[in-house]
Amino acid sequence: MNNLIKRIVWHFRWKFWAKKLGAFKTKVIFTGKVIIHSPECLYFGSHVGVGKYTSFLPVKQYAGVKYNPKIIIGDNCWIGVRNSFAAIDKIEIGNHVLFAGYVHITDHSHGYEDVTSPILPQKLISKGPVIIEDDCWLGFNCEVLSGVHIGKHSIVAARAVVTKDIPPYSIVAGNPARVIKQYNFETKLWEKIKK
Repeated sequence: MNNLIKRIVWHFRWKFWAKKLGAFKTKVIFTGKVIIHSPECLYFGSHVGVGKYTSFLPVKQYAGVKYNPKIIIGDNCWIGVRNSFAAIDKIEIGNHVLFAGYVHITDHSHGYEDVTSPILPQKLISKGPVIIEDDCWLGFNCEVLSGVHIGKHSIVAARAVVTKDIPPYSIVAGNPARVIKQYNFETKLWEKIKK
């Protein structure tokens, strides 16, 4: 009986969100409370799972500036608990991307250039959209900052802070993150990168 009630609640919750989202394909599952601002800026593929307490935070206006943000999640993605996605431009996630818990993705930060003014009212700044290609895995508590493009089948280690582009088939770690291994298609091995 308890499972039936949960399914009914989920059905009506999903019908509510489905009408508000920018677009979705099929079978998007929220496993618990999810925070969504401006749902019309969110685009989900099919078979997407979203862990509880995850936040989708597209910013449409800040400090008198209007933005047109998009957060796009591809097919067959799993987003762990307490992830956050904040965009003024675009965050685009490919297909089959796996997120551990507490991952933070943002395409902007607060401006700070005017030292005569507090930081809070200054305009947001961005180096460009965040793009994460297919088949990537983002580890626990990592961060991906604005203007970053992560190549296909790359892995971001736990607690890494990604500040620049990552080539395909790479493993990155550290703060700032750097490539520590790459897949060699000739040897068919993940090989360490020497400093």
